[in-house]
Amino acid sequence: MVDGPKRRLPVVGSGPTAGPGAPSAPGAGPPRGATGSPEKRRLPVLQGGGDDDGEERPPWHWIALGTVAIFIVWLPLAGLANTLLRRMIERTGDAAAEGSVRLAMVGLNAIAFALAGLAGGYLVGRFGGRAGRREAAASGAVVAALAWTLALAEGAPAGALGWALLLVVMVAIGAAASYAGGRVGLRARAGAPPSS
Repeated sequence: MVDGPKRRLPVVGSGPTAGPGAPSAPGAGPPRGATGSPEKRRLPVLQGGGDDDGEERPPWHWIALGTVAIFIVWLPLAGLANTLLRRMIERTGDAAAEGSVRLAMVGLNAIAFALAGLAGGYLVGRFGGRAGRREAAASGAVVAALAWTLALAEGAPAGALGWALLLVVMVAIGAAASYAGGRVGLRARAGAPPSS
């Protein structure tokens, strides 16, 4: 077997190669015998260009984001409140005290829900683009309706009037707290320095 001259493979994207002595294509290695280093090819870098780097989210997206944020804040708060109240129930063996502990359970869960609504509403108001107080309030109402549906599915004992009243109260707390959080978030957004 006879060894022939070694052939150099072309660099992808450099086009057809010509014979020796022809000018090399951009990005190709230097011809044989040349001492210069090849031209470095740089990859394009994607950078955010400020305001025109894409469309901003529609306001209804922020309702969904606010709903998720409220659940993320509410679940640990409700878990903490219920753990504390369960310990209080275990300590008190008195049947008369159970009514006050259950009332405290409802009150602490309502406070936890209101705090979560404030946090989720603040997120929507502060970072929501075109979304504002209305979308923040809607996210609180959605969370209230979802939580009410979960409670209804568990089959807790209550009449139709009791369930309807519970839904109205939960939606009112969720919407009011989220609206207030959205209002605070909008004020924070107005006072924030413009992004460059």
